[in-house]
Amino acid sequence: MGKAGLVLGIIGLVVSLIPFWGAFVTIPCAAIGLPLSDSAFYQARKSGTGSGVAIAGWVTGVVALVPINMLFVFFMWALSGWET
Repeated sequence: MGKAGLVLGIIGLVVSLIPFWGAFVTIPCAAIGLPLSDSAFYQARKSGTGSGVAIAGWVTGVVALVPINMLFVFFMWALSGWET
């Protein structure tokens, strides 16, 4: 499960750099990859095995959401007509 979370996080991270259409892939990848990585981390902790792949999957999933959130905030700011 940790490897699947890492792969989904990497896919989401790469695709998140594509404006507009990247959100349609990144959000589902993060929505699936983050819980997979989280459960893999807790299983690894419970069994005493390494949890590095699960942590890397969780981090890439979270980092993939950063450009999407920045793009969303930027467009909401542009559409609302806020003055700085």
